[in-house]
Amino acid sequence: MKLNKIIAIASTGFLCSILLASCGGQAKMEQCKFVEIEPGEFEVEFGDIDAEGGEVEMVCGDKIVDVPWNQFKRRLRVDPQRYINNLEAFKREVTCLINEKSQDKVVFCSRPNSNDEFVSLKFNYDD
Repeated sequence: MKLNKIIAIASTGFLCSILLASCGGQAKMEQCKFVEIEPGEFEVEFGDIDAEGGEVEMVCGDKIVDVPWNQFKRRLRVDPQRYINNLEAFKREVTCLINEKSQDKVVFCSRPNSNDEFVSLKFNYDD
């Protein structure tokens, strides 16, 4: 049990040091607010078929971003599709932050039972 706490503290400290180093010690972490869990879309136009997977839309600081479902599935082991009609339950399951000073297109997310271990998820700007 103590080893798990030490590992959690060390990994959180390591993440913080990476964040600080990546932005010259000027990290400004902002909590993201979940807006919508968007299902996948298929658009068919003359001569063109466009398929887009599901995304979780959130407001992070002054940015509106979309994180693909597969990022949550692979990195956090959470399937947003299960919460498509229950955004409040998803909010209880996942917490995300963004470094407002960073130019990287990633958010840092965690689950309540993960000992405050955050993982980076790639995002796209909302279109």
